[in-house]
Amino acid sequence: MLCKKCGSDQLAEYGSEINLHSLGHADLDKQALLLFPKLTVCLKCGFTEFTLSESELPLLQNRAET
Repeated sequence: MLCKKCGSDQLAEYGSEINLHSLGHADLDKQALLLFPKLTVCLKCGFTEFTLSESELPLLQNRAET
């Protein structure tokens, strides 16, 4: 796999914790979601992307419906 930004093959995977919350004032009463995605980091340019697990994706889908 190559970096989508610079094309480097110097990628590393890391575990993470991400606390997601809705943007704007309308959703301030909604609790934030604590997710644990896998990060893929380019060690050359720093570009980072993450993938949610199959069990975490429905949490966001349910949040978007309410």
